Amino acid sequence: MKKWLALVLTLCLVLTAVSAFATADLLSREGVYPLNSDKTITWYSQDSHNVHSDFSDWHESPFHVNLSKQVGVNIEWVLPTTGADGGVFTNTLLSDAGTNIGALPNIMEAYFMNNANQYLDDEVIWDLTPYLEEYAPAYWAWLHSNPAYDKAMKTDDGRYYAFGFFREDGGWNDSYQGPVIRKDWLEECGLEIPKTISEFENVIRVFKEKYNAVFTSAFSPRFYQMGLSGAFGAYGNVNSGYLYEIRDGKVILAQATDEYRDWLRWFSRIFKENLVDTDLQTVDDTNVQQKVETGLSGIAITSMGQMNLWNNHMEAAGNGRPWIGIPYPTNDNGEIYSIFGGSGIGSITGVITKSADEETMKLCLQVLDYAYSKEGFLFWNYGIEGESWQMSETTGLPAWTDLVAKDTSNDPMTKYNGATWSGSCIQATNLLYLKNSQASIDANDAWYYLGMGRDTDQLDKILEVTSGHKWPTGVTFTTEESDELDLYNASLGTYVVEQCTSFLLGNKDVNDDALWNEYISGLSQYHLDRVLELRQNCYDRYLAR
Repeated sequence: MKKWLALVLTLCLVLTAVSAFATADLLSREGVYPLNSDKTITWYSQDSHNVHSDFSDWHESPFHVNLSKQVGVNIEWVLPTTGADGGVFTNTLLSDAGTNIGALPNIMEAYFMNNANQYLDDEVIWDLTPYLEEYAPAYWAWLHSNPAYDKAMKTDDGRYYAFGFFREDGGWNDSYQGPVIRKDWLEECGLEIPKTISEFENVIRVFKEKYNAVFTSAFSPRFYQMGLSGAFGAYGNVNSGYLYEIRDGKVILAQATDEYRDWLRWFSRIFKENLVDTDLQTVDDTNVQQKVETGLSGIAITSMGQMNLWNNHMEAAGNGRPWIGIPYPTNDNGEIYSIFGGSGIGSITGVITKSADEETMKLCLQVLDYAYSKEGFLFWNYGIEGESWQMSETTGLPAWTDLVAKDTSNDPMTKYNGATWSGSCIQATNLLYLKNSQASIDANDAWYYLGMGRDTDQLDKILEVTSGHKWPTGVTFTTEESDELDLYNASLGTYVVEQCTSFLLGNKDVNDDALWNEYISGLSQYHLDRVLELRQNCYDRYLAR
């Protein structure tokens, strides 16, 4: 009973988050900004606010320059160089924090959640608890508009340490990738949109026979995360970020379940039968785009943005816009366990480091708070009113001016806004609608709503499938847990991914009980039992917050 109540509690918090995203009133801070400070702060962003490729650096970028003007504080940006690994860059910055804390940027946006306690205990980042309500009232009001936000942005002992990324729509755009298909081929073959995994396989077979086309996907960053494992009652695929599943309140290794083995059996079989792209493990989005535009595939897994790109290129070549999104397939009984998705609360956060003295820290709080105010929400999502956006007389919502609408470069809105990808802000649903084609929006609807449509009353089912089995956003390990897990995580993750990829692609026979049992027994040498014990303790504390 306790396990079931834990799952229900988690789902209820997420469900409450979804309904509140659309209705929460943001605090107006009109008259507060600009602050007209003569101080300069430094701001590092790992992945969220890279400079658009049309500009040489942030000094030319309207978003970066205008944010300083809007808040009235000079901001010096520290960003990874183009093509650099953001995670490596972050680790480099933090590597000598213990001996040279002053070298850190004042604000750092990166993936701090799991190890927040360690950074707080080591005095690398500020504990914001005593200051947040006074110096960041808009953010404070936002956090307390819903228990799910508050729960995710503090440690188990109640210390607030970060400014989070939230989706106004809840989890809708966390399910931004899934199965897509050529509608024209479906019609030519007299087929319906596949609903079950057997129907999905049949479409692959028919397309192979008629067009010599195969199923494909960019292994990274698309297929390796979830694949189609949910149709088999499983969670995750062959990505180390999708190892730990919540099932009936217990933390388990997703890749050690019978259901996961069933997924491997199915996929390795169709791979062996040459129904899948033989380059699957090595192709990226660019390679997949070339394949689908030349008719080498008519069914795939991709993102809404990539599907839109395929349609744009095919339309320009006179081939129409044939690609549409379809729901993730269920099992043959119509049930589905999990899909690629989330709760609408991002894992990247903004923290204030101890390189900032107390006065500078308070200024950083005010700068970060701007994004969660009514005025800052509009700037972070759309830029400057009258420049990059204006209110639409038709919809009553922000719409791009010609400055953005007629800009043919990739994602031109990112020149002017900061919320397109992630960051310390609230991402507007309308921004996503403006960014994507109607076909892409319909695709996202098909994935997230599980084919039931926006009017469905089955939100509890949707949330269970999209995020109920996922390791929660905002969980924090103790310093001791972090230190111990650091000893095991990399080697365990590598072992699981390598072994399961071998099974997935048929290099090892997943039907061979001896080989499968060898894989399972091998987990012990990587301290799986201890890892699960530590994670269970952490998860239980999170539920009790």
